[in-house]
Formats: sequence, structure tokens, C-alpha cells
Amino acid sequence: MNALRIIRYRDLTAVPWKNGLGITREIAFEPASNLGAGFRFRLSRAVIDAQAAFSKYPGVRRWLVLARGGALELRFDGMPGRQLERVGEFCAFSGDDVVEGVPLDGSSEDFNLMLGDPALDAELLVRPMVGSMILHQPAGQWLVFHVLDGHAHVQGQSSALSMGDTLLAGPEASDRISARVDGAGLALLIRVLPR
Repeated sequence: MNALRIIRYRDLTAVPWKNGLGITREIAFEPASNLGAGFRFRLSRAVIDAQAAFSKYPGVRRWLVLARGGALELRFDGMPGRQLERVGEFCAFSGDDVVEGVPLDGSSEDFNLMLGDPALDAELLVRPMVGSMILHQPAGQWLVFHVLDGHAHVQGQSSALSMGDTLLAGPEASDRISARVDGAGLALLIRVLPR
């Protein structure tokens, strides 16, 4: 059985983006040396405090979720921009795209999901935390629970999850209940699954 991993935001190391124009904090990384990206999937948080071009990731599918701070505009080369105005709003795009992030109301921070494996897909759901929540994990899928705002307590764990903390469960052979969570605020639920 794969144990649940609690990944604390405070323990994440800040490193430069691939293009050196910003700072990112890697949450999780599923390596794959046979893929061009070097990973099956990657989860991270990035601070955007000035207009900057995003790093290119050829062949990678990306989801960017506004996680904290002011509104963010994503400008795509030759295409209309997309504004993320509230925490939890997200945009999907290709790592091949030429994209600039432009903070509109001061610094912002985003949550990133990148899929480098064409055999994988992802489902993202932003959900208010009101009372109890059961995290159901279908067979063969990774489950990610990320606190965007507020706090959450995982049954059987002694300490609560705070803003920016992540719960990660690796794939199992059969369906299961990964965790029961009580909390208040806003959570991001992700399932990474076979296509």
C-alpha cells in the first residue's frame, strides 16, 4: 500500500525557473528518463512578481491555477490573453506555447501541474471545504489534495494542513478511500490518470 505523503509548503526549496526569469518550488516529481521532459508529471508553486515569459516545455501539457495574491494575466503569442482573477481559477495550455505571465494587482503565486507523459491525463476540481470530505481514489490514479486557502485536518494525522500544503497518494491496484478531511477554505483536488 502506498502511504499518504504530506508535503509542507514551508519545506519546499525555492529554485530558479528553467529560463531563469522567476522562482519555483517543486512539490512533487514523477521521473521518467525515457520521456523528453524527464518526468511523467510535476507539481510546483511559482511566484510571479513581474511580467515574465514562462519556460518552454515542449510536448508537455500544463495547468496553471491562481493560488494566492492578485490577479494574473496569461498572454499567449498571437492569441487573446486569459485573466485569472480569483484564487482557484485555472487555465490549461501547451508547454510549447509562448506565454507571458503578467501580475495585474501586485505579486501572485500559482500552482502548476505539468504532464510530460502522453499516456496520462488529469482532472482538476476546485472545491470549497465545508465540513467533512472523503477523498476517493480510483484504481491506478494519483490523488492530489492541495490547500489553496484555509486549513484542513486529515483523519489520523496529528497536525493540520495549512495554505500551500499538499497531500499526495500514489496509485493503487484497486479503488480506495485515501483520506477523510475536515477543513475550511478552498482546496484543489487533482487526479492524474491513464488516458
